[in-house]
Amino acid sequence: MATLEILEQTEIEVDGVQYLVSAMPTTKGLQFLEQFQEELDSGKDNLAMRKQVICNYVSKDNQMITEKRFDAVFSRKYKHLSDLYQKVITWNFPDFFQAPATEE
Repeated sequence: MATLEILEQTEIEVDGVQYLVSAMPTTKGLQFLEQFQEELDSGKDNLAMRKQVICNYVSKDNQMITEKRFDAVFSRKYKHLSDLYQKVITWNFPDFFQAPATEE
């Protein structure tokens, strides 16, 4: 019988609010990078991408943030949402967001 691999999770805090973030499966992560690498590199904002990531990989109060809950959870909290999204992306793709080593 094959064992089910469990993806890594971490807790992320934004403005005193705790979120549980699940890692993107490798295939999904590669597809994400392929589709959105240009936006990530340029710093352009893609709202659909932001919502997709939060709804698929983030939970709050032991409940996934579904498309239906998204609007209620983040109403009037745009900076909060932006900070959460950035932390989720940075955690999922640490190789892309590490500061370069400095030479001494």
